[in-house]
Formats: sequence, C-alpha cells, structure tokens
Amino acid sequence: MKPFNACRQCVKTLAYTGFVLLFVVSTGYGQESDEAVAGSPESPEQEVISPPVKSSDSNSLDAVLRSVQADLEKSKALLKEREAEFAKRRDSAKQRLGRANAQMQAEENKGQQLEGGFESNRVELDDKAKLLKDKLGALKELFGVFQQNASDLIGAFNGSPTSIQYPNRDEWLEGFANRMKNASEVSSIDDIMGLWFEMQREITASGDIVALKAPVINVKGEVSERNLVRIGTFNLMTNEPQATYLVWSDTGQEIVELSRQPEEYLSQIDTYLSADEGLHEVAVDPTGGALVSLLVQKPTLIERIHQGGLVGYIILSLGGLALLLAVYKLFDIAVISLRVRSQQQNLNTPNDNNVLGRLLQVYANNRHVDIETLEMRLHEAVQKGALRVNRFTVFLGIIAAVAPLLGLLGTVVGMINTFQAITLYGTGDPQTMAGGISQALITTVLGLVVAVPAVLLHAVVSGRGRAVVNVLQQNSAALTGDQMQTQHEATERPIPDIGLQPQPA
Repeated sequence: MKPFNACRQCVKTLAYTGFVLLFVVSTGYGQESDEAVAGSPESPEQEVISPPVKSSDSNSLDAVLRSVQADLEKSKALLKEREAEFAKRRDSAKQRLGRANAQMQAEENKGQQLEGGFESNRVELDDKAKLLKDKLGALKELFGVFQQNASDLIGAFNGSPTSIQYPNRDEWLEGFANRMKNASEVSSIDDIMGLWFEMQREITASGDIVALKAPVINVKGEVSERNLVRIGTFNLMTNEPQATYLVWSDTGQEIVELSRQPEEYLSQIDTYLSADEGLHEVAVDPTGGALVSLLVQKPTLIERIHQGGLVGYIILSLGGLALLLAVYKLFDIAVISLRVRSQQQNLNTPNDNNVLGRLLQVYANNRHVDIETLEMRLHEAVQKGALRVNRFTVFLGIIAAVAPLLGLLGTVVGMINTFQAITLYGTGDPQTMAGGISQALITTVLGLVVAVPAVLLHAVVSGRGRAVVNVLQQNSAALTGDQMQTQHEATERPIPDIGLQPQPA
C-alpha cells in the first residue's frame, strides 16, 4: 500500500505543477498582449486564449502537457504575426517621414529664393522711388498747393448752399487731395482743370439768385419738398406755407428750417417772393445763416423775465401792485378834488361826502368855542382829511425804495450761482455761467424798471394829494381868521351873523 500511496502522491504533485505552469504561461501571455496593444497605434483583433479547463474524465499529465504546449505555440505564432505587422508599420512611417523631410527641404529652398527676390525687389523699388523723387523735383510744392486748395474747398463746398445744385463735389476733391498727398503719380491736366472748374463754378453760383425745389426739414423733423429761393450763398427762403428763413446744414448736408423766425423781416420775404418784377428790399445774411441763427436765439421779453427767477417775479409783482395803487389813488384823488371844488362853490351848506364839507361841519359845530380850541379841532379835521387823501400813497414810496434793493439782491444771487458754476465746471464753457449772469443782470434791470415809474407815480399821487390838503389847510386858516375877527368885533359891538363867504381854491 505504501508504494501505491507514494505513486499517488507523485501524480498529485505533477498535476499541481502543471496547473501552476499553465497559469504562469497564461498570465505572461496577457501581459505581452497588453504591452503590444499599448505600443502599437492600431492593434489588430486579439485572439482570446482561455486557460484549459480540467476535464472531469481525464486526469493524466500528458493531456495537461499537450494543452500547455499547444497554447505556447499559439502565443508564439500570434507574437510573430504582431512583430511582422509592427515592422511593416515602422517601415511605412519611415517612408512618410522621409517624404515630409524632403517636402520641408523643398519649402525651405523656396523660401530662400523668395527672400532673395524680395530683397532685390526692395532695392529696385527704393531705386525707382529715388528716381521718381528726383524727377518730380519742384512739382512736390505744386502738389502741396493742390492738396491744400482741395482740402479747403471741401469745407467751403460743404458749408455752401450751392451744394443743393451741385452735390457730391467733395468726393472728387477728397480723391484729388489724396492723390496729391501721396505724390505717387503726376497730376494730369484734367485734374488741374477740374479743380479750377469747381472753384469757378462756386464763384459764379455765389452771385446767382436761383429758384429751385428741394427737401426741407421743419422744426418737427418732417421732410417735405418746397419751392425756395437761394440768394447767392447768403440766404435760403421760402413762402410755403408761410414766409420762412432756411439754413443749410453743413454737417448733414440738408436744408433745415429755423426753430424761430425773425418776425421783423418776414414781411420782406412775402413781398420779395410774390413780386414779378422790379426791385424789392429783402434782408440777407452775409455770413451765410450764422447771424440769422444768432438773431433767433435772442431771448424774448417773456424769456428774459423768466431768467430773473424768483426775485424777478417778486419785483414784477411789486411793480404791478404799484401800478394798481397809482391808478386807484389817482382816481380816488380826482373824485375827492371834484367834490372839494363842488363844496367850495357852496360853503354855507356843508356836505359830509367830502373832506372840505367835514371840515366846515367841524367849524359849524365849534363856532362858539375859544380860538385855540377851534384851531386845534380844525387842525384835527385837516389831518383826518389828509390821511383820507394820502391813504395807500406810502406804499408807492415803499415799492419805489424796495424795488432797486430787490434788484441788488437778485444780482447777488445770480453772481453766487455763477461762482458755483465756475467751481463745479470751471471757466471753459461760458454757457455754464450764462444762467447766473443773466439772473444778475435781469433782476437789476427789473428793479430799476419798477423803481423809476414807482418814484414818478408816487410823486404825481403825492402832488395831487398835497393840492387837496393845501385846500383844506387854506380853508382851515380862513375859518380860523374869520372866527378871530368875529370874536374881536363881538367884544367891541355886537354885529349880525352874515354867514360864511366862499374862499378861493
């Protein structure tokens, strides 16, 4: 039994050794396959070799050995095929690399040839340019004059209303100026004649009066065709639908209606455009529309009043109040004067509807008192009448004194606003300071405009009132004198009462 067991043990050992060898061979084969796949750009289809499966009906070592040997032969054959494929691809890559190197060498040779040609062309071009420069000589100065004249004419033509009839002149002039600037070619006689022709045509057109039809942009931005008249380069005017001055916009190359028209000259447009013959007067702008544009920017009376601001409104309100007070007082004093004159014609019958009648009533009620008491009561009546006559007159004097002070206040406020604008924006733009300066000047003017008439009205009203008060004072003095005479005569001998005598006004 022992020899049999020993043989059995040997068989098991050989079987285990075969399995281990088969596993090692299989593992090495997989690693070589992975390396082959990683090293080749395009790996062919790989044959999957599975390890032999132990048959359940065979346990002999010969079967295992044959299986392992077969697998080894297959692996070697597959490796040889792959080596052959890799060698083939390597040879193909070497061929492509050779062709690329040859092409690169050819391009480098071509680049060297082009560089040589470029250098020779550059030298030749420099020689030609030097030769052209030598041949041009003094013509360069002539080209400079042509270029300067063409550039100046572009601006002159763009700002001229003759462009309505002759558009696109600036394009030709710009091309001509560029050719003269580069000085790459000699100007032809046709170019020089063209420049002269454009200058002469502009000179001729600047003295023509032409009727034409062109699109006009109104103040609302609407475009419409209108019949208009161009007077040289001075003015554009039309009477459709009404008399209107037009201006030529050099920026947009279009005819624009003024935002506001000079009203004092519009009647001349109607007369001029509606006339068939004869000489007629019409206002023209020698600056080509600049003066008309500035003229319409002149603020109106209402706009100047608004420039005065709050102080200006207060001054004007005081001026209106002073005017109303003056009219009221003149009417009131006129009525009082009429009643006083009527009362002077009938001194014996006092009427209380006037200041003189009330004075006479005071005298009649106090005839029997002493002279001092009568004089004081008559003086009191005169003062009451003066207060009635001069009522509200003091306000005219106050307004006349306050108006220039308010004007000075507006001046100070305007200068403060001006200095604030200078602090914020500097002195580069005068328009930022125009508001404060306008307020300063307008309020001063408004203060004087209100103060001067207020002073005159106050003087007139005070004079009229003083005349009525003088009548009262004269009658008061006359009544006092009559009473003194009456009392003096009564102490000497009694005399009958002969009544009051009318006193002169």
